[in-house]
Amino acid sequence: MGKGTTCINRREFLKGTAGLIVGAASGPLLLRKGFAASRDRVTIFHSSVADSIHPYNHSSSPIYGNWQHVMEPLIELDYDKKDYVGVLADSWQFQGNRWTFKLRKSIKFHNGAPLTSKDVAFSIEKIRDEKGGSLQASNFKDVTEVQTPDDLTVVFVTKQPLAIFLDRLENRFILSKVAGDKFGDKLYENPIGTGPYKFVSYQRGGNMVFTRNDDYWNGKAAIKEVIFKKVTEDAARVAALESGQADFINNVPVHEVARLKKHPRVRIDQVEGLRMFFLAFNMAHKPWDNKLVRQAANYCVDAPAIVKNIFDGIGYPCNGPVGSNVIGADPKLKRYPYDPNKAKDLLAKAGFPNGCDIQLYYSAGRYPKDREVCQVVAAQMVKGGFRVELISQEWALFWGKQGVNGGGLPFYYIGRGSLTDADTLYDQYFRTGTTKRTNHSNPELDKLVEEQQKTADQKKRVAILHKAGKLIMDEALFIPLYNLADIYGAARNLVWKKRPDEKILGWDMKIK
Repeated sequence: MGKGTTCINRREFLKGTAGLIVGAASGPLLLRKGFAASRDRVTIFHSSVADSIHPYNHSSSPIYGNWQHVMEPLIELDYDKKDYVGVLADSWQFQGNRWTFKLRKSIKFHNGAPLTSKDVAFSIEKIRDEKGGSLQASNFKDVTEVQTPDDLTVVFVTKQPLAIFLDRLENRFILSKVAGDKFGDKLYENPIGTGPYKFVSYQRGGNMVFTRNDDYWNGKAAIKEVIFKKVTEDAARVAALESGQADFINNVPVHEVARLKKHPRVRIDQVEGLRMFFLAFNMAHKPWDNKLVRQAANYCVDAPAIVKNIFDGIGYPCNGPVGSNVIGADPKLKRYPYDPNKAKDLLAKAGFPNGCDIQLYYSAGRYPKDREVCQVVAAQMVKGGFRVELISQEWALFWGKQGVNGGGLPFYYIGRGSLTDADTLYDQYFRTGTTKRTNHSNPELDKLVEEQQKTADQKKRVAILHKAGKLIMDEALFIPLYNLADIYGAARNLVWKKRPDEKILGWDMKIK
């Protein structure tokens, strides 16, 4: 978005895009009455629901979708146009090391307080509070100051020109400062936003309940109540959908698709997802500090075979470090070919002539077929000379300070959602000091990442990303796997807008 560019209204953008999915109008009326629990309520059984009442204590696409019912960002991405549109922001400008945003007028929080620039500055302060539990602080590591010259103007001052700042700003939700002043340490138990729904309740490891905000600034939602229930077992979600206990579910197992398509009350919807799956190394742990070992691991893993045999071909293997639909993807790059004999040779050169013992961590039930994927990866790696111990952990432990984000896991299976720009992955996982997820440090790569972040010319920026991608593949910094089709199940009379970012949004739904 260049200097002086003005955004468009989010509701207008939604009206102008294709994607509303409507079930068959035919069929007995008597049968249709059982499709959904109520015209005023939708119940969603989801594998990923917030593990904490803290709205910034995560960095997961589906959970962003949970909290976006209550809180809203300044901007969001229009996936059809691959450009940003405004939500709370009306327009923005990029000049030098300053991003200036103008807020929409007359927006109110659920407590009646008007939205001002002070709320934005307050929320950014909370997002940057790592000691307070935020896992989103790294998005503002390059911001030196947040200025509020008037009630409707917010200025982000960065260390240097930051062309990709809008990507960092997406999914950064704004809370009420008035509520913060009132509730203090209890703020997160009383989340007050500007969203189309109000917060009702949260149950740890269980449910989130939202009720419609009838005074929403952008038009009242059709459905009055939205309930998210966390159900990690695939079979349990499918059973709930078939019985009518759930109106909507995510992560429909591939092997159930054909059968469910014949079900009289169920519809299956698919969309090519933005979540990229990969195997990450933490270079602070041996043997992953050794490039030869990392290369050996890459030669061991056959991602196309995993897509074909586990996901029935419903997936898209990555040839380079990001998928082909990501900004910065280089079509010239190729993944490491499957060659277990080459892997054994490299292990021998690395000092492991008799093989190498490793642990592969994952969180069972978090992602489609994750247990089966890791079992197959382990079997493939055994053929290349690795002896693999599989370790499954609860998501909160796996992802938290003792796990991935604390640098505690040496080798793990993960998905990175809403990946639209290669910068996001390169900066977040491979730039020195950003996080402890890989503990990687390479001055040459750091320089490339920093250079493209300053480059406003998109063609030049993409060319720099290509260089960074080649370096990542040459150094075998991780094992890129695939993007999958997101598969959802819905009651046939539920109308909704398909999205590639795993967000399930109640205000984009209607019950016919």
